[in-house]
Amino acid sequence: MNPANTQIVLAATDKGLYRSTDGGQNFSTVYLDKCYDIKLRPGSPGTVYLVKNNPALIKCEFFTSSDTGATFTVQTNGWYVSTDPARTDGGARIAVTPADPNRVYTYLIGEAKANDAGFIGVYRSSDGGQTWTLPNGPDGGPYTTAHPNLAIGTPSWIYWQGFYNCAIMASNTDPDKILIGGLNTWRSDDGGATFSSVSGYVGGPLNMHVDQQDYRATANGYWLTCDGGIYFSNDFYTANYAAKMDGVRGAEYWGFGQGWNEDITTGGLYHNGNTVHHENYSSGTNLQIGGGEPASGYINPGENKRVMSSDVGGAIIPAVIGQPINWFSVGMFPNESYWAAESSEMEFDPRCYNHIYLGNENKLWKSIDGGGSFNLVNAFGTNINARAHQVEISRSNPDVIYVSQRPASGNTGFLYKTTNGGTNWSSVTLPAVASGDRRRILLALSPVNENLLWIAFASGGNGTKVFKTTDGVASWTNITTGDLDNEEIRSLVHIGGTDGGVYAFTFNTVFYRNNTMSNWTPDNGGLPALLNTDAARPFYRDGKIRVATYGKGIWENALYEQPAAPIAQATVDKLSLEIYCSVDTFYFEDYSLLNHTGASWQWSFPGGSPSSSSLRNPKVVYATPGTYSAYLTVTDGNSQTSSDTLTVTVSAYQLATQVQEGFQNSFPPPGWFMEAAPNGGQWTLSTAAGGFGNSTQSVLFDNYNYDAQHDWADLRIGTNLVGMVNPLLTFDYAYAEYGFPYSDSLQVRVSTDCGASWTTLYTKGGSQLATAPANTSSTFIPAASEWQNDTIDLSAYTSQSNVMIAFRNIGYWGQALYLDNINLNAPNGMNEPVSSAEAGLFPNPAAAGESLTLFGNPAETYRVTLFDASGKKITAYTVTGGGKISLPADLSAGIYHCFIHGDTVIKSGKLTVLKR
Repeated sequence: MNPANTQIVLAATDKGLYRSTDGGQNFSTVYLDKCYDIKLRPGSPGTVYLVKNNPALIKCEFFTSSDTGATFTVQTNGWYVSTDPARTDGGARIAVTPADPNRVYTYLIGEAKANDAGFIGVYRSSDGGQTWTLPNGPDGGPYTTAHPNLAIGTPSWIYWQGFYNCAIMASNTDPDKILIGGLNTWRSDDGGATFSSVSGYVGGPLNMHVDQQDYRATANGYWLTCDGGIYFSNDFYTANYAAKMDGVRGAEYWGFGQGWNEDITTGGLYHNGNTVHHENYSSGTNLQIGGGEPASGYINPGENKRVMSSDVGGAIIPAVIGQPINWFSVGMFPNESYWAAESSEMEFDPRCYNHIYLGNENKLWKSIDGGGSFNLVNAFGTNINARAHQVEISRSNPDVIYVSQRPASGNTGFLYKTTNGGTNWSSVTLPAVASGDRRRILLALSPVNENLLWIAFASGGNGTKVFKTTDGVASWTNITTGDLDNEEIRSLVHIGGTDGGVYAFTFNTVFYRNNTMSNWTPDNGGLPALLNTDAARPFYRDGKIRVATYGKGIWENALYEQPAAPIAQATVDKLSLEIYCSVDTFYFEDYSLLNHTGASWQWSFPGGSPSSSSLRNPKVVYATPGTYSAYLTVTDGNSQTSSDTLTVTVSAYQLATQVQEGFQNSFPPPGWFMEAAPNGGQWTLSTAAGGFGNSTQSVLFDNYNYDAQHDWADLRIGTNLVGMVNPLLTFDYAYAEYGFPYSDSLQVRVSTDCGASWTTLYTKGGSQLATAPANTSSTFIPAASEWQNDTIDLSAYTSQSNVMIAFRNIGYWGQALYLDNINLNAPNGMNEPVSSAEAGLFPNPAAAGESLTLFGNPAETYRVTLFDASGKKITAYTVTGGGKISLPADLSAGIYHCFIHGDTVIKSGKLTVLKR
């Protein structure tokens, strides 16, 4: 806008240059070529500078105008010229300064010739653009320290982003000082003759974000915008600068997760890592938990401070900013995409919040340990690029699950349904569409009727975008109207407790419809004109709907209509429990669709202690084995009630007479359990390394990311040693020191009185425990050569029928400690077969030349490999479940590593070979 005549407005766009003489009411076309930048001469607003593309010459040209942009003249004296056939025009930006109105700079990007890697040069004029020089030549490469490429990441990382990262600005007080932005920030203090780095991948004195997009000089200072936000400086970014993003709703969410009973949101941000906001934090204050820019962010609905993201793993966030974050391992994450409606999700079983389903590749996976490990539920076809997307588990009948799948190619996706918890699946016939495609399928399921499902085709054509079924996908009803014409649907949300109320969040706005409405109604009050939805979630606790967006942060509003009544849902941390010597605890939680204003809870636990509770999240113990029902009744602020029942099972612990555990399946494994001091933390499953490189999993205590403050955490198993002769406990371990005073220890302890007293049989810590060089830079992950094996003689306990063995971590913020291949074998003792669900060899121990049976799924083929103690491969077999293998007759007596690899089971353990 011309400050001398505000009716004159000039707009340089990629569609051309446009000019208005009536304050922007009407525009006339000046040029149709792509125009990159436009600036007014300081003190002379009638003089206009323009850089635009010349498609015939494949170059950027500089123009001047003396009549406020009505006409322009190209300036060529000293200007950039290239006739190389490999040349490209990447664009340009202009800088001017009131310190010298005749000084003009242009930052040209593209290639003057082959291999110029995105940068041409910074040109300078001292006479208002009439003549030009290139103070730091040549045009483009070859690049040197004295002639750096200002567009790329680093000299060893030849990457640039074209006009997306193209900015230049001149100082208000010194015409020789300029700031140039590509992926990094550069400066020149001598009019473009030399350049030095300010910040970015190439380093510099300031710590600002990368990917520079626009610079502006104002009367009171200088503004810089980049992928990381906005920075202001009053000394031209010499030493002083400050971030100026508070209150700007410009966060670009590529993932979005939300709590259930606590007001907490999380998501992966474009170039800003993972952010978390909790209701205890002040308004506008978020906690950064690391990472880059993932399309990720998940929150456990039963433990709302357990946050998960694919590039940082699991984080237990503090209630107050400033307190430490504790970390935990996550075994797998869903298919994730930066593109809308192309990601899978973590879907939590409504009965048990530690049972998690997700789509990874073309498969549906399930975890029963809060995400520590996952087992395959079903593979939908064989093409891993046909991604499993949305997962819906019925609250009214959790055996009913729906999964949508994106095709690897083509424009028609797939929808699958199971009615028996994933054992069998049927392919669903999708409704036909006349236009658009059915590649991306969004799902929304009723919480009270497993047969009432809504689907949306994100790229569906006009008139065929949203459908519903009331008979479990036997037939479909088209509920699309013209209100949704030309809209791309990004998120579909049903609001339970309403008469079919459904939200459709689009690229532009928000629509709502229920069974009483004949059309979709916009619900966009207070929203930006262009919403650009990433994902939406209801927050029933406060009666709100929330939407995370690309570039505009998270927005919320009251639900278009509040549920007529609550819908009760009880959930618990585990559905079954083996009790060992003493009782253990079930942690119940409310997962109801319930507004908490004026709400109350009433639980009943027949056979449990307590037998009843009015807490929202009671803790209950059951003293004896059996099957127990838990009853929940919720009442909302309008005295509306709803009830639900949940069944849990308590069984007696079966003492092991043989232990062979390679941690290749669920965690903790069957028969194992964990105990810890208040600050002790817990052992988790690692998928980063296995003992001696013979597997990919082990058990981990991550002291590097968790400070146990000298407290302990046990991984325990109970055994019966009666009748065993010379029982030996063997295990593999790996550890690297961090350094004084941060050191950790491993103990192996034994109890014969159910944990009332303990005997320590083994202790190693610090340098004595270390199997690898010290590591202070990152979490230690052991190489195959960085493991050791130890053996403990348990002969003193062969008269004991109840021996509890504990592997104890005593942590003090040092380094990661790994355990693998824990085995208890007696050469002439008792043994028992491994269940077919786990897969294993029997008998074990065995004699050289003896025939062994592989216990496993008869329909599954397994690869069985034996290694000696040094890791050398001895032999390998291919066998189906129930089949037999024969050990080599000349096999020496000793302990061997045994690796079993099937389609759904991977197991690593020990095989004891006896003399013939």
